[in-house]
Amino acid sequence: MRLRNIVILTVILAVLGGVFYIVSRPQPTTPPKSTVYVWLIEMDDIKHITLSLPREGLSQSFIKIPRGDQFPWFFDDPPKYSPVDKDRWGGGIPLLLSGPGADRIIYENAPEAKLAEFGLTQPRLEITLTLKDESILKISVGDSTPDGNNYYVRAPGSNTVATVDSTWYEVLERLVKDPPYATKS
Repeated sequence: MRLRNIVILTVILAVLGGVFYIVSRPQPTTPPKSTVYVWLIEMDDIKHITLSLPREGLSQSFIKIPRGDQFPWFFDDPPKYSPVDKDRWGGGIPLLLSGPGADRIIYENAPEAKLAEFGLTQPRLEITLTLKDESILKISVGDSTPDGNNYYVRAPGSNTVATVDSTWYEVLERLVKDPPYATKS
């Protein structure tokens, strides 16, 4: 009887040890998903920004004018060049415009019919970036995705369509609808 109990306990211990080994072993790690950017430029290379909401007939332009220790971004409203509110602008706006991460690539080389389907033939937002080397990037932002979490974006100089997070669009839209004028102190 004793030998039988020892054998049963040994089998139970072996089964429990096997289950513990299988359950507690580390899962194979999947490599981190690399971020795909709709476009990618150095934010310090941006010298002029124009944001327009063509469906609403609104636009704003900003220019980078280095002036010693003064914050370099201003409204492009010559001759006065009104300063932007640096707390609202921060370093975030040039960073956002240097290249948004794509939630996913929807279409490579989309035909005109597909561009229209995503709202890119009559965009909600048009972004024009002028860089230090005088090259110009034109970006179109179309409609929101059906779930409202993303917007369709047409990569500059191509018919590649990607989606970007809706907060990216909302920040840029606000710059046009509620311009970040610096308050007088």
